[in-house]
Amino acid sequence: MPQPLTGYTIIEMGTAIQGPAAGVYLSDMGADVIKIEPPIGDSSRFHRGVNNETPPETPGSMFTAGNRGKRSVCLDVNTDAGIDVVRQLIKDADVFMSNYRAHFLNRLGLDYDSVKKLNPNAIYATVNGFGPLGPDADRPMVEGAVQARGGLANLCGPSDGLPTPSGATIADGAGAMHFALGIVTALLAKERHGVAQQVNTSSLGTQIWLQSWEIQQYLLTGKPLKRAGNHMPNIRGPWGVYAASDGEAFIFCLIGDKAWKPFCEYGGLPDLASNPLWNNGFSRMGALPDGQDDADVKRVRADMAKVFANRTGSEWTAFIKSRDDIIAEKIQNHEEVANDPQTIANEYIVPMEFDGVGQSRVVGNLIHLSETPGSVKVAPPALGNATREVMEALGYLDDDIAAIEQHTAQLRKKILGT
Repeated sequence: MPQPLTGYTIIEMGTAIQGPAAGVYLSDMGADVIKIEPPIGDSSRFHRGVNNETPPETPGSMFTAGNRGKRSVCLDVNTDAGIDVVRQLIKDADVFMSNYRAHFLNRLGLDYDSVKKLNPNAIYATVNGFGPLGPDADRPMVEGAVQARGGLANLCGPSDGLPTPSGATIADGAGAMHFALGIVTALLAKERHGVAQQVNTSSLGTQIWLQSWEIQQYLLTGKPLKRAGNHMPNIRGPWGVYAASDGEAFIFCLIGDKAWKPFCEYGGLPDLASNPLWNNGFSRMGALPDGQDDADVKRVRADMAKVFANRTGSEWTAFIKSRDDIIAEKIQNHEEVANDPQTIANEYIVPMEFDGVGQSRVVGNLIHLSETPGSVKVAPPALGNATREVMEALGYLDDDIAAIEQHTAQLRKKILGT
């Protein structure tokens, strides 16, 4: 059975997460993604996580997450021979995608106008930190910087302390999905309307989109939201994080009116259920703020902390799961997430064979299609694993291929000493 993007060829020049992770999605959906890597490889091959703990036989967690299912072509694009291979690949490609900065692509002659001359039918897709226009269009970006500039970090952390960026790569991960969405949308437009075009997305734009509700609140009121610690800045009421008696943390979100009294009683604070400020769903969501001042909100949150502290984590988990009118969850670590029955049932994490390691697991494909499903393909490629194969398909002679392989190997040895 064909997959949605079977038959499409994608040429990727990307590094780190935001660009390459979009390529993973396209590969999962059936596209042939050919990754152009420099002689030493994508820099993410060298990031082995905190304390360098990932197995040395693997390419590391960052490279694995962003590059499984691709083919690798190793080239020195600063040479005429290397950049010629890239241009030949683009001539037959459906998409050229990159998260390299514009000045680098321009220097290589891989700007939009140049690529359009090589292949008028190709989608030209780029993603960067701060958008394609404006004074900082070509400014470098890493995860924390765009969380800061996009305002997300300002909503996280203690109300009386410093802002706290997310511990996960929210900007890169969500930016990759927007990038992939832009590419697929352009492919659909080309199929429907016969027009190949340029696609631009950015981390900043993605951060703003992720905070649509919160930013819209400011746009309508003129009042920026303030950090609220373990609570939602845009919700007044009990919504927040609380600890059970054994220290397990839960996030409490919504509760139906019929569940409110049993919940308060189970937590040993029955009087809370009769408090008129909080005895209906709208008031508990902060949707009816009349009569609720800051002191009322502070008191109900203190009461909720007492409620949760009166039971163990396992007791709260059982109670919450016994009802479908309570939305609250234990806060899980990554070990718990990876082994969650929902994670496994939906194949959000799947097995994969790694050379030299054997079977491990990787994050899977989160979009399920009933008739043309995507799938996780193979482990991330060894550096240059498809250089010869791809160049042969382009018609290069063996001497030309050998010269490129020799040059990249020599340069790699000079830089890395291996």
